[in-house]
Amino acid sequence: MNDYKNLVRLFVPDADYIAGELCALSEGQAHYLRNVMRQSAGDALRVFNGRDGDWLATLSEVKKNKALIKLDHLISEQKPSPDIRVVASPVKKDAFDLMIEKSCELGAAKFIPVVCAHTVVHKINQSRLEAIAIEAAEQCERSDVMAVQPLVDLKKYFESIDSDRNIIFCIERKEAPLLVDVLRPRPKKPLDILIGPEGGFTEEEINSIMGIKNVHAASLGPRILRAETALIAALSVAQLFS
Repeated sequence: MNDYKNLVRLFVPDADYIAGELCALSEGQAHYLRNVMRQSAGDALRVFNGRDGDWLATLSEVKKNKALIKLDHLISEQKPSPDIRVVASPVKKDAFDLMIEKSCELGAAKFIPVVCAHTVVHKINQSRLEAIAIEAAEQCERSDVMAVQPLVDLKKYFESIDSDRNIIFCIERKEAPLLVDVLRPRPKKPLDILIGPEGGFTEEEINSIMGIKNVHAASLGPRILRAETALIAALSVAQLFS
């Protein structure tokens, strides 16, 4: 893999990868290769589709709004991401973009935005967030892309959750064991990490959540963290046990 680390890496999902096959890139990717990266026909790049691992490919044609690649050979096998989902309230744009990016980089399989009582942002641009997740996957060399779900009410999320998932409830200003101590006896279990809005959870929400099966309250330490900081801290610990 080190021989290919400096190559451009792109997510090209709309094909099953077979050596020798030609794949069309999107207009945006054609523009990026031609005008930003100054690539030309014959240049090598890396591609992945989230199913068939990382592949070496050759740029066979690149024009203003069109590019074709030829699939050469497999570089590395597909590596499944751990079954970790982030469940978090939308916050202001730059902070929420960061949460999407870092969730993907830290290996979350899915991001579920939820509306809580103190949520201040009630609309998301799902396609833009998906684009951020794709760019993060391309950069961090994961072999799949984190899915970004539509915005859902917190109550509906709990109504739809599978009974076998553990829910880590990241809670502040309450007595709770440290996250590492909550996760240690539950290795490799399907996991949801619940992060609250900028104003935190209401007492009513806390009491309701704590009454749900498989919810485990966890502390991220003695300080009050921003939502994006809490998410990064929680996922950093969670991936050690996945």
